[in-house]
Amino acid sequence: MPSPSSLTIASEREAPAPRAPWPAEKIIIGNSIIVVCLLGVAARSDARAPLYIAAHAAAAGMLLALAGASSGVWGLVRHWFGLIYLPLCYKEIPYLVAALRLQPADYTLANWDQMMWKVDPVFRLSALQTPALVELLQIVYSLFIPGVLGLAILLWWRRSREEFRYGAFLLVVTFLISYLGYLFFPARGPRFMSYAAFHPALHGLWTFDLLQRLLDSAEGVQYDCFPSGHVAVVLVGCYIARRISPRVFCGFAVFAGLIMFSTVYLRYHYVIDVIAGIALAISLMAAAPWIYRRLGSRVPGEAEPTPPGSA
Repeated sequence: MPSPSSLTIASEREAPAPRAPWPAEKIIIGNSIIVVCLLGVAARSDARAPLYIAAHAAAAGMLLALAGASSGVWGLVRHWFGLIYLPLCYKEIPYLVAALRLQPADYTLANWDQMMWKVDPVFRLSALQTPALVELLQIVYSLFIPGVLGLAILLWWRRSREEFRYGAFLLVVTFLISYLGYLFFPARGPRFMSYAAFHPALHGLWTFDLLQRLLDSAEGVQYDCFPSGHVAVVLVGCYIARRISPRVFCGFAVFAGLIMFSTVYLRYHYVIDVIAGIALAISLMAAAPWIYRRLGSRVPGEAEPTPPGSA
């Protein structure tokens, strides 16, 4: 016979979702407005901009079409829409950098590292490489997206739909702010700098080269360093994992620690990127409940507000 707690969770999962736009959906629409404005500027010099504008308009239109869905197939699509929307935003970054003629910020970020540490911390650290560690960290780094999606699936499976909407909101906001940061400081990363050729190349055991090539092929020419989205997302992921269970939190915390170390050790990020990613994650975790309430929803676990005069 099911326990009262499991019945409570099941009933929460089946509870009807609000018909009004959810906080994550409002963030997506706001992001689309910002990006469409940037694409409007880009359209003056590049004929492909209207295609991206149409894609954002289609995304907004689909959100409006899904507004009344809370269950069934369309309810499922609505709950996961934000995470499905993110690849569009990520893949348009290099286009915006080129179309808006933004200047690469790699040397700026590298100089900040140098000023803070008096040496180049990225290449100093990876000079202490061992093939086994390089191999392990490349495998973990390659599992970033599967790891985050796995966490979202666990949240969907183990917690209420209200809890999932809050977790999805946190992930969507973290990713989208990272993407906007990439436009302010477009940078490819230390391993693409010309002076990287003067340092020993990284060598793994069996899959390092293959995994690195697969990631490079999937991403293309990308500008995704500052702030480190990997770091910000896995730290926010730890916060979400803690809301699932202590065991999930411990497992994801280990994953997050390896991801954070790998970003610098494998020369994907500057140290200042990691610091900015940590700052972004802490700021979002502190501000998220207030933002979520301001966008019209109750944070899961919080008590319902008491109406005036009801005491």
